[in-house]
Amino acid sequence: MSVKPLYAAIALALSFSVMAQDKHGHDEKEDTHKEKGKHEQGEHKESAGVELSSKQLSMADITTRTLQTQVIEYPVYAPAEVVANDFNSYIVSPRIDSTVLKRFVSIGDHVEKGEPLATLFSATMAEAQSQYLVTLNEWQRVQSLGESTVGEKRFVEAKNAFTSAQAQLKAFGMSASDIKRLSKPDYPIGEYQLTSEIGGIVVSDNFKQGQQVNAGNHLVEVLQEETLWVNARLPGSADLSVQFGDPVTVSVDNQRFAAKVIQEGHTIDHKTRTRTVRLAVNNEKDQLHPGLFADVYFSVKSDGPVLAVKDSALMRAPDGDWQIFIEHEPGKFEPKKVELVDEKGPWKVIRGVKEGTEYVDNGAFFVRSQIAKGGFDPHNH
Repeated sequence: MSVKPLYAAIALALSFSVMAQDKHGHDEKEDTHKEKGKHEQGEHKESAGVELSSKQLSMADITTRTLQTQVIEYPVYAPAEVVANDFNSYIVSPRIDSTVLKRFVSIGDHVEKGEPLATLFSATMAEAQSQYLVTLNEWQRVQSLGESTVGEKRFVEAKNAFTSAQAQLKAFGMSASDIKRLSKPDYPIGEYQLTSEIGGIVVSDNFKQGQQVNAGNHLVEVLQEETLWVNARLPGSADLSVQFGDPVTVSVDNQRFAAKVIQEGHTIDHKTRTRTVRLAVNNEKDQLHPGLFADVYFSVKSDGPVLAVKDSALMRAPDGDWQIFIEHEPGKFEPKKVELVDEKGPWKVIRGVKEGTEYVDNGAFFVRSQIAKGGFDPHNH
C-alpha cells in the first residue's frame, strides 16, 4: 500500500472526530443555557409581583398594615329567641273555680295596675263573701259596745273572725277595693273581678265569656316590654366563657340592639344538646316582641397574642395554598405563601411570615388579579 493514501485516511478520521467533539460541546452548552433559562424563568414566576400606580391604589382602595402579634377580638354566633322578662310579666288566673261573666281587655291593650280584666262568678266566693259580711257586722257591733262591755275574750274573737274572713276573700282573688264595696246593698254576691297586678300590655287572653274556668287556668298575661330577655343557645361543646354584664350584640330583622349577659345556663338541654345564655335587652322603642327569632354575636378575645390577618387579606395561590401580598417598596407587591393555623371569626391566624411585614390589608383581590395578568410590570401594562 502507498504511504500517501494511508496518511489521507488518518487525516480524514481525525477531522470527523474533531467535528463530533465540537458538536457535542455545543449541544452541552445549549442544554446548559436552556436549563439556566428555565430555572431563571421559574424563579421569576415564583416571585412574580406587580407595581401599582397611586391612581390604581386609590381606585381599588388598597390599604396596607404592619403584621404584628396581638390579642384579637372576634364575634361568636348563636341563634336566639326574644322572650318575656319574667320579672316584668304577670299571669292572671282565678284562684277558685269560676265562671267568666264579662271580659274587658284583649290582646294588645295597654292596662294600668289595678285595672279590671274580667268579671267572674263563683259559688265558693259567694259563701266566703257571706261569711265576711256576718263577721263584719259582728265586729262592728262589738266595737260599738266596747271591750269593757263585751269582755276581752268576745272582743278578740270577733276581731279574729273578721280578719280571717277578710283574708280569705283576698286569698280567693278579691281586691281590697271590691271588699270595701261588698258591704253595699247593690253588690252582687258571688261576683268578683280579676285585676292587673302590673301596668303593661296584654299579650294573651285565653278565655271567653260564659266559660267555666278552673283555679290556676291562665286567662290573661300582662307584660312590661321596656326590658325583654333573649335566650341564646350555644352548642354544649362550645368553648365560650361569658360573665355577668358582658356586652352582646343582638340582631333582629337586620336591626342591631345592645344587650348584656344576665345569666348563663350550666346544664345541657337533653333534646337540643345546647346550653342557654340569657341576655337583657332594652326595648324602650317597642321594636322587639316575645317570640321573635334573633341572631346573637358574643364578643370574644383570643387567649393570647397571635399573628393574624383579616379574611379579606388572605387569598388562594394558583396551587391552592394560602398567600398574602407583601409590600417591599411603596406600590410594589409580591405574594407570600403562609400557613393557615386557625380561624377566629373574620380573623385568620397564620404563620410563615415575619412580624413587622407590611402586607395588603384591603384590596388583596385586585392585587392578585393584576399579578395574574403578567407578573411584575413597572409600566402597569
